[in-house]
Amino acid sequence: MIKKYHLWLSVILLIALALRLYNLTYHSLWFDEAISVHWARQSVPRILEVGLTLEEDRLPPLYYLLLKGWTGLVGFSETGVRSLSVLQGTLLVAVIAAVAKSLFNRRVALLTALLVALNPFLIWYAQEARMYAQAVLFSTLTVWAFLQMTSSQKSVVSSQNDTHHASRITHHASHSILPASLFTLFALAGLYTHLYTGFLLPALGLWLVISFPRRWRLWLVFALCGLVITLAFAPLALATWRFSGEASPGDPLAGLAPRAWWLLQAFTFWKAPLPMWPQIIIPAAVSLFALTAYAPRTTHHVLSLASHFSPTLASSPPRLPAPRLLATLLLTSPFVIASLLLLRNHLAFFGERYFIVMVPWLLLLTAVGAERISEWANGRMGESANGRIKNSAFILHPSSFILLLLTLLPLPGQWTIPAAKEAWRQSVAYLAEHAATNHGILIHPDWVRYPFQYYFRGPGHTYAAFSNVTPTTALDGPLQGVVGTHPVIWLIQSHLDGPDPNRLVEQWFAARYPLVTELYPPGISLKGFAPGYQLDSLPPAATPAAIEFTNGLKLTGYQADAVVAATDDLFHPPSGWAHVTLYWTAARPIAADVVPTVNLVGPEGVWGASLDRTSDALKLFPPSRWGEGQIIRHDLDVNLNPVTPPGYYQLVVNLPGSPAEQHPLTKIKVRR
Repeated sequence: MIKKYHLWLSVILLIALALRLYNLTYHSLWFDEAISVHWARQSVPRILEVGLTLEEDRLPPLYYLLLKGWTGLVGFSETGVRSLSVLQGTLLVAVIAAVAKSLFNRRVALLTALLVALNPFLIWYAQEARMYAQAVLFSTLTVWAFLQMTSSQKSVVSSQNDTHHASRITHHASHSILPASLFTLFALAGLYTHLYTGFLLPALGLWLVISFPRRWRLWLVFALCGLVITLAFAPLALATWRFSGEASPGDPLAGLAPRAWWLLQAFTFWKAPLPMWPQIIIPAAVSLFALTAYAPRTTHHVLSLASHFSPTLASSPPRLPAPRLLATLLLTSPFVIASLLLLRNHLAFFGERYFIVMVPWLLLLTAVGAERISEWANGRMGESANGRIKNSAFILHPSSFILLLLTLLPLPGQWTIPAAKEAWRQSVAYLAEHAATNHGILIHPDWVRYPFQYYFRGPGHTYAAFSNVTPTTALDGPLQGVVGTHPVIWLIQSHLDGPDPNRLVEQWFAARYPLVTELYPPGISLKGFAPGYQLDSLPPAATPAAIEFTNGLKLTGYQADAVVAATDDLFHPPSGWAHVTLYWTAARPIAADVVPTVNLVGPEGVWGASLDRTSDALKLFPPSRWGEGQIIRHDLDVNLNPVTPPGYYQLVVNLPGSPAEQHPLTKIKVRR
């Protein structure tokens, strides 16, 4: 029986590890992960200074310390910095199985372990170089050690009632010290990883009051552990209290139900880009399974998920009282406490990831609910004459299958572009390809430089000028210093809602210099501006031309992408763009200011047209103002139809309203 259980648990652990390693580097490191790398590269005293004062970073130091040691062994590659979370996320599966087995039985333990192994939210944070996988691991270890401590204290009480075995008292008492020590250690490790892990401790205390109202020895041990935890956590608690008062308070009751639904959606399908109906059905169905955990048991003790695979996985009834109550308290206490903390700070619900400690207990209750449904169904089917379950009961039960299907359905969406937070790797790769050594790169705000610097190895001089920008911020001096003699400035921006909500830095550039191109990868805005758009000669990389229009405009050269994709899901979904640079001069004085356009033409007609932009070179500096001999750089992006068939298409330049004045330039290959 035990060997079967451990065999299935080992298989589940391998599944968990495989899923957490799968596509581990699909997503770029985002800002928070780059911050983890930054602190892991600091000295231990520096990490402790920052982590205990919570001034430069508002999170405790333990994860950064462990990451420092871990990266000392495996390095700072994307795989290296994320593999610590992979390990912790896999260990969580084993720990929750042990907790579920102590509270319920092996069937529930295996189903809970499988749900944790497959859960999109837990997989996501087991693939992220942040402290959330560590936080949920230590919080679950705290509960496991608490249950071991509770069981050992019960053994001590039972032994004291046996006058013939006085020596056993000392034996059990000595063995109860280890669980209490582990409980204290894991609780502190959780608190020094993420503060929200501490929200589970009141749940444990309340369950102890309800379940063991007369066991004062249990209370004494728990109180002593709590005292040690309080004293050891006091410095961090004081620092937390100081910064928590910096933001305005909120209303605990306002938006209570939407907050709960928001978390439930995160815990069940997280980043998956699903249609609307699965976004409702999946969390609603998981909630229904969890609520079913409170249904009474049938008289038939039948097998759930694990015992569908083998009849030897049946086990004895729970050894501890009110296991569903404990799971419920662990699930709800972080939500309740955070809601109360809104009275202090309206940012108590800053992110779903803060509540990751709730997820294992939601999944535990859903596993219990699936077992209840399984019992009802098999109870109606009846038992065979010898008291064993019919053979059909050993097949994967529909209730468990549905629950697993609901868990698996959103999983592929984890590794899609819509699920990405910030595509720094791809943005830096674009700059490495398109930025020249004499270009400037401005990172705005300056503190988002960490993910940029993690990837950047390319050409160009980098700048970081502002942390925050307000309408009274002096922009001219710093930004003129950035522009200097650079012919092109690349402005890469992220997290602007707080530091520059009106995008004043971008407006400064757009009002002065023509736009080269613009890209919008997930979480980032990347735009090129051309301060050096007025030239004395044609660049060597340009293809010479001699096309003169009747209004006096003369095209002296051009550059264009040779190959483009019809679709682009990363930089400007859904369409691919072909970038074209035209070099104009005035053959004679120009009276009418007309902006030429560019089309991509096939036998069927136009498949792509240049985008009309305010920051167009010929709008900022109209041809009627050009001096003799000036060459003006004119950048255009040709927006393709996403269904453009693969093949070669003619690039054509023309003047609006002059059908006869259309001139072919070159052919561009369009691919899928």
